[in-house]
Amino acid sequence: MSSRSTKSNKVGRTVGNRTYRGRWVCSSVDTHGAKIAARLAGSMGIDEAGWRVALAGYRDELSVRTEALWQKEAELARERANDAELRDAREAAAVDAREVLGRTRSLLDASNTVYSHRFGLDGPLPRGPKALESFGQNAVDMLLAADMEIEAMGARFSTVELARNIEAPIGALRQTLQVLREEERKAEELLTERNRLIDVWTLTYQTVAGILENLYRFAGEEELARRVRPTITRSSGGEAPEDGGEDVAGLVTVDDSRPGEPAVVEGPVVSE
Repeated sequence: MSSRSTKSNKVGRTVGNRTYRGRWVCSSVDTHGAKIAARLAGSMGIDEAGWRVALAGYRDELSVRTEALWQKEAELARERANDAELRDAREAAAVDAREVLGRTRSLLDASNTVYSHRFGLDGPLPRGPKALESFGQNAVDMLLAADMEIEAMGARFSTVELARNIEAPIGALRQTLQVLREEERKAEELLTERNRLIDVWTLTYQTVAGILENLYRFAGEEELARRVRPTITRSSGGEAPEDGGEDVAGLVTVDDSRPGEPAVVEGPVVSE
């Protein structure tokens, strides 16, 4: 099994950074919310308790959207890992099918060179698994329809028997293709849902972080306001929180990507 087939909870770096950023902002409210509420007490006709409720509401809304995005991205990553395993299985089934088809053609040629053409086994074997499955099934159909005996290398063979020998590996290949198509469909649905959740998260994050930035500044906390400010880079997942900031549930950034592949982030899949 290839290294790309290994199941993991790796997710894309940009989603990992969005998750980290969302948790960062939520943690800021957890850490400083009481102090900010006390300083805002009486402002805009809202007492300290009211500000506590408001800040907690902003925090909870962003937390829900952040964890939903993380869960969906982790689910997509697992589905893609499954797809890689299924592609390996498909390639293994294709190898088996090619070997059986090649042996069958050699046996037919040993009897009469015209048989390969008659039963659709002449020419190079298709390289692609889908084309190979179609090629093999056509040969099976022709062999079954002929229902005749041939003699090769001092032995007699039924074309029906040859067809049955081909059917098993071709059927196995067909099954891997069907399963892979279904898994690819699931992955596409997950990708669509993940992208929708990115849009929802971005709007929520920009709204909540923008409100918090202004409230922090209004409370005289310029440095806290700077830290939660929703810049374009932060909103797009291009920047993770700086070191030495809030105490958040961290994600370890790992750039083990290959050329042309996205970098990844590893971290626990949140289940609450």
